[in-house]
Amino acid sequence: MLCLLGALAFSCKSTKETTSSEPTVKKRQLEKCEDQLAQLEAQLSDKETVIRQLESQNQELGSQIAATERQLQTVTAKMQASSDDYGIWFRVQIGAYENRRIDDNLETTDELSLEEKQNLQKVSLGRFRQYEDAKRLKTQLQGMGLKDAWIVSYKDGQRIPIEEALKN
Repeated sequence: MLCLLGALAFSCKSTKETTSSEPTVKKRQLEKCEDQLAQLEAQLSDKETVIRQLESQNQELGSQIAATERQLQTVTAKMQASSDDYGIWFRVQIGAYENRRIDDNLETTDELSLEEKQNLQKVSLGRFRQYEDAKRLKTQLQGMGLKDAWIVSYKDGQRIPIEEALKN
């Protein structure tokens, strides 16, 4: 019996100690949770900072892409404006020769064009986007004695009838 009382006393004492230490344990658990919360808040703050930096970089890259696209459009428009392979062009043809030929190795420019078609070498001058500009050159050349000068037209690098070019 004495043993039983001793065990009960020990049991009660440990229950009392547990009960009295319970607030301390809970306090430590609470402090631990508060520390973890502070760490998580710090991580969250760091991640929010990274997100803001990435959003800023994203906006900057978007602006750079938009500027690059505008530059590309400008360059493309300039290239198309100067390319025989795009759009409608007019030239003034001054001759088509079967026997008397200009050397094909002659380097020509926009102002002088040599074209070989149907066993004829065709010689043209100028390169104009506007029909009226080609017409002025034709009139000037005819005034200089090239009575057979006439206007020819091209679309995307291919020769087309003048009527088709004027419709566009």
